[in-house]
Amino acid sequence: MIYGNIISSCKSNLSELASMVGSVEKAVLNEEATSSLIQRNINIFTKSFLLTLCANLETCIKDVLYSIAMHYDAKLEETGIPLAVIDWRYNAKNKKNQNDDVLKKFKIGITKKDVDDMVSGNVYKTRDAFLIFGIDLACDCKRWETWKEIIQSIVTRRNNIVHHNDDASDLSFGDIKDYIKCVDEYLDFIEAACGRLSSNLSDS
Repeated sequence: MIYGNIISSCKSNLSELASMVGSVEKAVLNEEATSSLIQRNINIFTKSFLLTLCANLETCIKDVLYSIAMHYDAKLEETGIPLAVIDWRYNAKNKKNQNDDVLKKFKIGITKKDVDDMVSGNVYKTRDAFLIFGIDLACDCKRWETWKEIIQSIVTRRNNIVHHNDDASDLSFGDIKDYIKCVDEYLDFIEAACGRLSSNLSDS
């Protein structure tokens, strides 16, 4: 299933980000070899790394959901359910002339903009969006409660920087490295949740 490739790609990006954070941190600690530009702008680096991390997470979630929607549409196309019977069953009050649509096949037809509108880094929006596609992230309640708190705290820090002009002066390179590790493991959690629907999402 393609969502696995998407998550793997994101995790690769996280690995590159972690390496970049480590390199900048090492340069900062080696004061004699560090340019004054880096030393004067450590806060800008840490904030930028956090924003990049959250952007990667949000993009990954959106791409995963879009890939699942595309997979569902492929399965629906194979099944060939007439659009007319769906419209008749769930839109019985629709009086428009459907003669032109009667032979069309039903599909979800979700767009990337649709996904963009329903998803953000916010864990509650993420949970609700996945639930629409039949994937219950909260099914494993204990792990969900853990990740809910951790990821939401990371996203809240990002939001405070972007929307509330928080200078995040207490944000360290160590914090960023911990956040990257958490997001990496959170993606494993999401992939496992998707895998529980293997009967629905398999390519067979």
